[in-house]
Amino acid sequence: MTAVQSQESPSAALLREADGLFGARKYDEALDRYRRCSEEAAKDGNRAAQVESLAQVARCHSIRGKLEEGRPWLERAEKLADANEPLGWSRCLRVRGIFQREAGDKAKAKATFEELHRYCVEKKLFQRAIDAIHHLAIVVPPEEQPAWALKGIAAAEQLKDDASLAVLWNNLGATYEDLKRFDKMIEAYLKAREYHHRTGGPLQKMIADWAVGHGYRLAGKVDDAETWLRKALPQARDLHAKEPRPDTVEWVGWCQKDLGEVLLARGQKAAALDLLKGARASLIEAGIDKSWPEGFKPVDDALEKAR
Repeated sequence: MTAVQSQESPSAALLREADGLFGARKYDEALDRYRRCSEEAAKDGNRAAQVESLAQVARCHSIRGKLEEGRPWLERAEKLADANEPLGWSRCLRVRGIFQREAGDKAKAKATFEELHRYCVEKKLFQRAIDAIHHLAIVVPPEEQPAWALKGIAAAEQLKDDASLAVLWNNLGATYEDLKRFDKMIEAYLKAREYHHRTGGPLQKMIADWAVGHGYRLAGKVDDAETWLRKALPQARDLHAKEPRPDTVEWVGWCQKDLGEVLLARGQKAAALDLLKGARASLIEAGIDKSWPEGFKPVDDALEKAR
């Protein structure tokens, strides 16, 4: 334990632990720690940690698609937040913008993320300013998104923030995917993979490999797509065998789906059908048919073609 850690209040230590779990996408465990942190912070008078943890409980609920369960936690955080205390205030603004976006009000979300960006630059919270740019790039019209994403990438490069660069390049790839600019998309996914493999855990690295294969498939480059997806699928299966959770089985499903579609494009219908049936079962086990029905529909569409 370092000298800094040994002097931490219990709530500060819990917040740091919860943020680590959240960063590793262990959202159920993070939710539990953030709840405990909010209670501990109220006891030891750490108002900033209390505000941050309450806001993050709300965020964990939103990730699980339960905005209404999260909203009271965000309201509690906002009542305690003070613009003179930057960490709690900026965290509240971030989660407020996410809730506005997920409720479908992109105009309000854009205004909130712009406010967050200005505030974080003023308070020299440069990591959080980059995060604000990342969220702005999601809510502006599609044709404006690459410019915002590239601003965030430039700022993260100045800070040598490889973890943010992994996320920012990945999101830029997804934007180019939506815009059907497939060559740019593949370049972005390859850059994202480079940074995910520097900074991420096994799940992030596997998803980054899948994204490259997925991108090549969309671009019609089936040889490259198959190479990457045959690399990603065993990783996904191994991860799920070690840690059987909804998020790990979900990625088994997405790898199966993309590889099945590649084999379908090659005319290998029997092998494609097996993979696509497996993809459907994996994604249903993960609950994607209920939480994201529009994303699940292409699986059934591909199955119909294979049959």
